[in-house]
Amino acid sequence: MKKNGMKRIFGSVFVLFLLEVMLFFLISNKYIFIAGLLILNLILINRIVYLIKKIEISNTEKIRQASTIAEKSLDYAFNEVSVGIINYDPDTNEAKWLNPFAENIFNKDGQTLISPELIQTYVKLAEKDKDIFKVGDHVYRFNVDTTQNTITFKDITEESNLYHEKLEMQTAIGIVSVDNYDDITDSMDEKEISYLNSFITTMVSDWMDEYQVFYKRLNAERYFFIAQLEDIKKMMDSKFQILDKIRKESSTREISITLSMGISYGGETLSQTGNTAQTNLDTALVRGGDQVVVKEAKDNAKPVFYGGRTASVAKRTRVRSRAMSTAIQGIFSESSDVYIMGHRFPDMDAIGSAFGMARLAKFHNKEAWVVLEKNESIPDVERVMTELEKYPELAKQIITPKEAMKKKTESSLLIMVDYHKPSLSISQELYEQFDKVVIVDHHRRGDEFPAKPLLSYIESSASSASELVTELIEYQSNVNKQLDRFEATLLLAGIVVDTKSFSVRTTARTFDVASYLRTCGADSSLVQYLLSSDLTSYLEMNSLIAQSEYVTPDTVIVTGSEEKEYDSVTAAKTADTLLSMVGINAAFVITKRIDKQIGISARSNGSINVQLVMENLGGGGHFTNAAVQLSNVTVAEVKEQLLKVIHQNIDVMYDSDSLG
Repeated sequence: MKKNGMKRIFGSVFVLFLLEVMLFFLISNKYIFIAGLLILNLILINRIVYLIKKIEISNTEKIRQASTIAEKSLDYAFNEVSVGIINYDPDTNEAKWLNPFAENIFNKDGQTLISPELIQTYVKLAEKDKDIFKVGDHVYRFNVDTTQNTITFKDITEESNLYHEKLEMQTAIGIVSVDNYDDITDSMDEKEISYLNSFITTMVSDWMDEYQVFYKRLNAERYFFIAQLEDIKKMMDSKFQILDKIRKESSTREISITLSMGISYGGETLSQTGNTAQTNLDTALVRGGDQVVVKEAKDNAKPVFYGGRTASVAKRTRVRSRAMSTAIQGIFSESSDVYIMGHRFPDMDAIGSAFGMARLAKFHNKEAWVVLEKNESIPDVERVMTELEKYPELAKQIITPKEAMKKKTESSLLIMVDYHKPSLSISQELYEQFDKVVIVDHHRRGDEFPAKPLLSYIESSASSASELVTELIEYQSNVNKQLDRFEATLLLAGIVVDTKSFSVRTTARTFDVASYLRTCGADSSLVQYLLSSDLTSYLEMNSLIAQSEYVTPDTVIVTGSEEKEYDSVTAAKTADTLLSMVGINAAFVITKRIDKQIGISARSNGSINVQLVMENLGGGGHFTNAAVQLSNVTVAEVKEQLLKVIHQNIDVMYDSDSLG
């Protein structure tokens, strides 16, 4: 309209200009010309004023109409649209104004549910990039504008329900394995095997039918099932009671049958989900069986463990051990040199198995180096270092992590002995520089694990890493390839430490290995010297024992001083000593370590699963022997955490047999 008005004004001026030109040429009388000129200019001014007023009126009307529309739109937005708006005072965090949508949510029975604390909570959540809150059965997504001091939100309940419904319907794949089927059926006749198969199938199929999942029996000892995530959650809520049920039912039939399962869900493809389920089953078996491992098919997902209430049953066979020995031989042939590393503050098992693997590498003409940090040692290892001075050839094998980093090449091999968690390495920086990694360990596998090891030889039923390494050596030794006397002594010392002088976790295989080491010249008197305690350590142990207190009728906790530092051997021997006393089935010793961390040494006589307790605190180990190290906490705080975990897991700590 404004543009058209200007055109009319210019048009009027132009027309009057033409008339004035015509007057100039047609009228010679100057008075008449001036009078005509004045009249025309007055007409022009009147016309311009008229058109300007018309333009202003038109624009004012437009503004009025636009304001009316805007007011209606704002009124609709504030009062009708399902978007909540809260305006608050930035100084007091009090709500100044709510639109009707927000009032319907936060004003109940004439009282407002919006408090300064609640508004402050929303602001803090927004700072952490969290934008969801729930009121009653409704879910809302909100946004905080701190410049306008406004919180806006909308109802996403339907969207949230659809999302969770989609999650619940995710496909889950599970694999069930009968742990010790071959060992049990080896001495059975066909009729007994048939009865056993019928018993297992009935138990498993009844359990599967309870959750209405599709399943198939693959062979006598393996089942496969497909379910939805909501079915798996129901199983998890019941803590996979099938494990306890089949264990108890089989014990009444005087057989020892247990189950292990690997379950996965959430993979981008069914292939990924299935592969993760198989990996989870392998983890359950490596951890000793009689348990379930559930893990989402994502790299950063953490596994959840259920069961594990019985001690590991020896499942490894001589065939498997020989196969591992052959596999390691092939890996040696493809490596330029070998580096062997144990866990931080290595004990005799880590030292013995490290020197054993070094000898195995020498069997194949490979240079081998034992990585040790000399300022991280315990009394036992210090005595070993002193004795090693008598054996220059062995002593020169020891190098520091820094020296190892300089010497290694792309084809160098790292062997992790007596541990499998990278974070426990003597030098994690050194570990991260190796592409080729082999693991030889006897601890139950945890969720932290190397990404792609060339070989993983983990046997939780073995007494020690030294036992596993000795078997590997035994299969490859001959007249020209023999263990050194001192190496055999170190391996025997490693076994003695982890078996508490052959009193726990000892099988016939353990005695066979010890016998072999004796034939290689292992010196039992030297073992006793290396593992002996000095008077100071003995007094420290007595001081710790004096601090013991019962947390259950058969479980004690020992708490060291906040100021005093203890080595790991003193703490472990304190726990072992407590365990030798009548009426004590489990002992937990909490001390401040030399590396400033707070450590817990946990021991049991086999009736209590201390490994489950330590895993809940981020550690691990065995059914009867476990530990954890915690940083940035005090001894008192760790004690509080330990007591909480013990009381939360009191019903699953005890072996089913001990419960009667």
